[in-house]
Amino acid sequence: MEPKARYTLVGTLVLALLAAIAASIVWLTATRSTHERVPYKVYFARQSLEGLEVRSDVRMRGIRVGSVRSFRFSTERPGTVEVTFGVDTGTPVLQSTRAVVDRNFITGLANIRLQNLTDDSPPLKPTENGEIAVIAEGSSQLEQFSDSVNQLAQRADETLRRINNTLSDKNVAAFGETLEQLRVATRGGAATIARFDRSLAALDGASDSVRQAAAGIDAGARRLSERYDQLGAQAATAVGDTAATVRQVRADLLQLSQRAERLLEVSDSEIRLTAQDLRAASDAVAVAARHFNDPRAVLFGPGSATLGPGEGKR
Repeated sequence: MEPKARYTLVGTLVLALLAAIAASIVWLTATRSTHERVPYKVYFARQSLEGLEVRSDVRMRGIRVGSVRSFRFSTERPGTVEVTFGVDTGTPVLQSTRAVVDRNFITGLANIRLQNLTDDSPPLKPTENGEIAVIAEGSSQLEQFSDSVNQLAQRADETLRRINNTLSDKNVAAFGETLEQLRVATRGGAATIARFDRSLAALDGASDSVRQAAAGIDAGARRLSERYDQLGAQAATAVGDTAATVRQVRADLLQLSQRAERLLEVSDSEIRLTAQDLRAASDAVAVAARHFNDPRAVLFGPGSATLGPGEGKR
């Protein structure tokens, strides 16, 4: 009994020592990570936090960068859950960073995933009052899938409703009437095809008549074209004769104009000479008229009263 009791005591001591070492390591790691991590918080309003626990992982691009410290129902923002967590220094937490809840469907455990919408966004820093920086809530793939499923279900429901409206009793009766009318129409299809054949034959004969009429019109057009060509030649000859006549008339008019100019020049000279003769004759008449104003002086000479000094009667 003593060897078994000794082995049991030794095993218990070894297990206790290992538990103490593990607890020390966990405590040291938690203390160190608490001092080296930057605190952040998120207000979750749309996503479920089922499976999220204290010390749950905080990941970015699949790498564990922190852990959850606490969560509570927020009094500052009613209807939300405030989750506080720490992130390792050097983690690129930006103003465009969004926090989403990822959940393992097998184990049911959840963690927080950080994703940056843009990498050129400025870093997210604490406020001027020293309050913890707040990361905005993002949209998880599960939420997007749920929204897509809901939209798909709504569209499927709308489609089924439209199908039911289409297959109503009234539409089914109308569809049956349409089929009956199609059946009646197909029965008279043979007669319609026969009439169509006769119409095609008539159209063929009409096309032959039109072809013959076109040939006659073509021959008449050729004859008219020949006549118009002859008329054109005659008109061209007449135009040439007319042009020659016009040129001759123009030459005759030019000669007449030159002769009229020469006649006007001669007439002008003669008129000038005649005017000069008339002026001389008018001067002579004026002198004679002055003499005839005093007939006594003409007959008996000027009177003694009109004689100047040294003048005497003739």
